[in-house]
Amino acid sequence: MKRIAVSTIAVASILLGASAVSAQNADVKSIVEEVNEANKLAKSSQQAIDGVVNATDKLVTEFKGVLKTNAGLRAYNAQQRRVITKQEEEIAKIKTSIGQIDEIKRQITPLMLDMIADLEEFIAADVPFLMDERNGRIEALRENMDNPNISDPERFRLVLEAYKAEVQYGRSLYSYEGPDENGRAVNFVRLGRVGFYYQAKDGSETKAWNGSAWESLDAEFKTPVRQLIRMALKRTQQDVTVLPIAAPKGK
Repeated sequence: MKRIAVSTIAVASILLGASAVSAQNADVKSIVEEVNEANKLAKSSQQAIDGVVNATDKLVTEFKGVLKTNAGLRAYNAQQRRVITKQEEEIAKIKTSIGQIDEIKRQITPLMLDMIADLEEFIAADVPFLMDERNGRIEALRENMDNPNISDPERFRLVLEAYKAEVQYGRSLYSYEGPDENGRAVNFVRLGRVGFYYQAKDGSETKAWNGSAWESLDAEFKTPVRQLIRMALKRTQQDVTVLPIAAPKGK
């Protein structure tokens, strides 16, 4: 077997080189570990930062929503304050009206009595048609005023209905059977309040109201009055008819 002679210096150099490499590898490993640890810390920090950013964005969004809601609430509250102001004004008016109810109630009864008296006076001075019906209406109104079971609003409504009925008489063509001034049954016909006539059932007599009394008409008006009666009873169609009309009072 051959022997190899190695000097002490060579061996030492080799050992020293190996130690340096080993030390260098250790340093590199340590550096790599530190870098990895730093990366982990950086990643963790970035995640924390991202979380904070997301939370901040969420808070900003929520804050904007709250601001928008508050703006809407302020506008709504302002509008409601205006409504409340109007309601308070209406309440004040209602309270004032309520305070006047007793005074109104004291005045309404005399007013209705005056209206009934005026209507009765008007009927007495008007064309004398359906006098029993119209005077009966006046009598019923007076009875209603003394009836404790009828309220003031209902009494007033009935008075107005009576006035309305009188207004309608002036707008209608109407014929009915009734007694003349002598108690004889004749056919009356009324053309609003412009003309009022009657004719005996056998056609022997035809008269017109001249504003104060019945006045006999000439024979030429016999047929026109009969035709007017037929039109009022809807037994013939409406047509032009020549009739005498009483002049207004004072003319």
